[in-house]
Amino acid sequence: MSRRAADSMSPQMFGPESHPRFSTITDAFKHQVLTNPDSLAAVSLSAAHKFEEITYRALSNRAARLAVEMRRLGVRPGDRVPLVVKRGIHMLVGIIAVLSCGAQYAPLDGGVVPDSTLRFVVEHNCGGRGVVLAMGMTKHRLGEFRGLSVICIDEPCELSGDESLADDLVLENFAEPDTGCYIIYTSGDLGITTGTKVGQTLNISFDMDWNACIKEVRKEVKLDTAKADTKQIEVLICTPTILAKYEPQDYPKIKTVATAGEPTSQRLADKWAENKTYYNCCGPTETTIVNTMHNHVSGGPLTIGKPTPGNNVYILNENHELVRDGEPGVMWAGGLGVSKGYVGLPEKTAERYVPDLFLDMRSKTYNTGDLGKWLADGSIEILGRVDDQVKVKGFRVELDGVTASVNSCSVVDRGVVLFWGGEIHAFITPANADVDAVKTHLQTRQPYYAVPSHFNLLNELPVTPNGKIDKKLLKESASGTQTSVVEKPSSTADTTTPPSLEKQLSVTTETTLCEWSKSSSVSTSSSSFVDEKAGVVDLEAAVPDKTQSKTVRGIRHRVLIVYRQLFTLMALLNIATVIIVAFTGFQREAVGTITAVNLTIAVLMRQEFVINAIYTTTCSVPKSWPLWIRTRAARVFHLGGVHSGAGVSAALWMFANTAGDTACMALGTCNGHWGKLSLAAKIIAWIIAALFIAMLAMAYPSVRKAHHDKFEIFHRFVGWTLLGLFWAQVVLTAKDTKASDVSLGTAAVRTPSLWLLVVATLSVASSWFWLKKVPVKAEPLSKHAIRLHFDYTVPVNGSFTRLSHKPLLEWHSFATIPAPEAVDGNPKGYSLVVSNAGDWTRAMVENPSPKIWVRGVPTCGVMRIATLFNRVVIVATGSGIGPQLGHILNPSCPTKLLWSTKDPENTFGKPMCDLLKSKCPDAVIWDTRTQGRPDLVKMSYNLAKDFDAEAVIIIANEKITKKVVYGLETRGLSAYGAIWDS
Repeated sequence: MSRRAADSMSPQMFGPESHPRFSTITDAFKHQVLTNPDSLAAVSLSAAHKFEEITYRALSNRAARLAVEMRRLGVRPGDRVPLVVKRGIHMLVGIIAVLSCGAQYAPLDGGVVPDSTLRFVVEHNCGGRGVVLAMGMTKHRLGEFRGLSVICIDEPCELSGDESLADDLVLENFAEPDTGCYIIYTSGDLGITTGTKVGQTLNISFDMDWNACIKEVRKEVKLDTAKADTKQIEVLICTPTILAKYEPQDYPKIKTVATAGEPTSQRLADKWAENKTYYNCCGPTETTIVNTMHNHVSGGPLTIGKPTPGNNVYILNENHELVRDGEPGVMWAGGLGVSKGYVGLPEKTAERYVPDLFLDMRSKTYNTGDLGKWLADGSIEILGRVDDQVKVKGFRVELDGVTASVNSCSVVDRGVVLFWGGEIHAFITPANADVDAVKTHLQTRQPYYAVPSHFNLLNELPVTPNGKIDKKLLKESASGTQTSVVEKPSSTADTTTPPSLEKQLSVTTETTLCEWSKSSSVSTSSSSFVDEKAGVVDLEAAVPDKTQSKTVRGIRHRVLIVYRQLFTLMALLNIATVIIVAFTGFQREAVGTITAVNLTIAVLMRQEFVINAIYTTTCSVPKSWPLWIRTRAARVFHLGGVHSGAGVSAALWMFANTAGDTACMALGTCNGHWGKLSLAAKIIAWIIAALFIAMLAMAYPSVRKAHHDKFEIFHRFVGWTLLGLFWAQVVLTAKDTKASDVSLGTAAVRTPSLWLLVVATLSVASSWFWLKKVPVKAEPLSKHAIRLHFDYTVPVNGSFTRLSHKPLLEWHSFATIPAPEAVDGNPKGYSLVVSNAGDWTRAMVENPSPKIWVRGVPTCGVMRIATLFNRVVIVATGSGIGPQLGHILNPSCPTKLLWSTKDPENTFGKPMCDLLKSKCPDAVIWDTRTQGRPDLVKMSYNLAKDFDAEAVIIIANEKITKKVVYGLETRGLSAYGAIWDS
């Protein structure tokens, strides 16, 4: 795309045209030496040199002598030279000398850089062999590198020949516009120490310090190094953290202030912009210091401004398309300021540096990782960072966005938020800031889960050697005070320094940290977001720890659930039966009867009328009865444990029967009726045993989940086959074991197994007795959901029905919504909601059938237990709202609703949402698309406690259901949700 085309599309993306007068920094410097040789070039106000100044001529001469020595030791254009010094005149000498050689310098503050970083940088740039510039006070740190040539900048260079006699040595310039300038090491976005190549364009290893080198520094000094003579400063460049240490009235000569490197605060910007020119700047190391700039007006909106001359900024979506004004996206930097890439990391360079799609494919753009949006005036509002996202109890939170909100509060000088221990901690200055005001401010700008749960008030924030907030130290302080942080109703706070922080500060030698430890007071205020309005529930309030040890609660609430207790009970009853049968001589007829008993129980536990009768009995327990009785009766939906226990027992008895008969024949030890079966009976017996084993294998939970459709078909047809084979087996067994004078009919009738088989067969067949195709009225809710109305029966609340287009092959269960009376033209009967969740439901939503197959009668499910309680909280995710609609529309007790779903109005329709709100005015309807994934355990707990609910009932997928039920039960609340054991 041409520049003109891009400009016409969005001119705000491009800074003003830039036409530099000089092609390299050294060219610019030499011009100053020639035109203003005796002008003051720099003034040092560092701690080591209370006052030192140098002219351009002297600076050039010292740099030239150093450059000669460097070239003599082998430094050539393109080489990289570590610069291990302290800030001051010597630093400038070293930088200019390196650049004049056409080399690149890698700056390190020799007073604070860790040994590991120093070692890495030296080895990375010269492999332990080469030239390193240092000072007398930092030279000793390079002693381990025997192959290095270490030049001390603050010691005179002994030159030979004519050069040793020259007072004004000419600075030779070997730099070219395309050669590198410096290497900055950072452990930022990439999570590793990387060197960023920067073309010629605080702590000396901080790229903001380059500003002081490329301008006339006579009137430009860093405040963090200034001591007695700082009153002369006219231009100040520093980080917001450094600036927050000072008051504008103390520096009347300062005319211009610029901050960058980290977010600033509204209060800080307003304070310095009131009577001075204040620039809020932004730009990562990879884009040569600054690529946007905002001339802030006190009281006005705080942004990072517009692209600077020669720089471009593109805000792109995830598809690398330009976003519209006001839409958030990732900021990409382009133009002349983009650096060359990462040293020795071609893959990372290729990932972050890509061809400029909007100007010239030969130039590069850099992915800054910052989130921002264009404002109407063409400036950019920073929103945080892509890599600064954290999960707070299931929600995605942009920490930089929360920090920006904190800093936009009028009572905050400087603030930062950190994520630690699963919670958000806010660190704020000044120490007397009104925490309640900060909370109120944040509640209008952030979702409740992004409001910090801990507020730490300080006089000053600790800083790193680069002048940025020392987040590591703050995080360590948060870790050290986690258990002592207390709930505070107001901003009044204790003024004590956290022990862990005090310890960290006492051992450091960094001036800023020592000063901070002496002057700062730290107070902590911990509280979750609490809406002070009466009746509003704090859903994000902290919940108590789980009761009992992890092992004990795991056994109690996960292993020994009622389902497994019932399964175990059936197993124990059968074990007891084995013992009884053993004492009576293992009669074959008894074994066959016990098999039939187990089979019949297993079948009955899946028969609709039996299920409804059990539910009706248990759910009729009066609400006046003790809660401990009602909570146990509510576990009725675990009755599947009886079905599974009986089914497995029937299979084992059948296998034992068949194996025992075969074994006694093989060993010749048969007695009674053992070993008298015909070949046909034996074959059928082994087929039954094999099919039983296959059915049990398919019913195993993990197999069933992975092959649910196949399980349903297999279970149905194999079950029918087994019934037929059992009939054949019973008849053949009666024939093979009857007395010669007894007819087959009489023998069969006298067999208990026959009558048990009759019961089992009728139980299975009964569901199909009510098979019919019924008319259905479809009510579209949205493109994703539909409501179907039926008029053939009125079910009880909390029941479900089965629907099918192909009765022999598939059945789909849906919760019913009883309609005792005709409403809004819909018939008396019931309705159900079908949402798009698969092929069958999608077809039903898009092309509803006028008639559909149903069978059996509506059967009770989990929601039926709501009638046992006086107050309940019901929780649903997605289409789980369907099973709860019956209770919501016709509640049996006071109810609170918590529904989490994606885009509810678009998915289920506005009328459905309005209906829910009309029935539950204070319902919590959580849109996961805009609000993120909720912590349903915490929200359910707080809602239930606030409502004084006797139970929580959840309808969701397996993972969420188990998590919520376990999370609530282990904290003392009664919780219920469907189970998935087969």
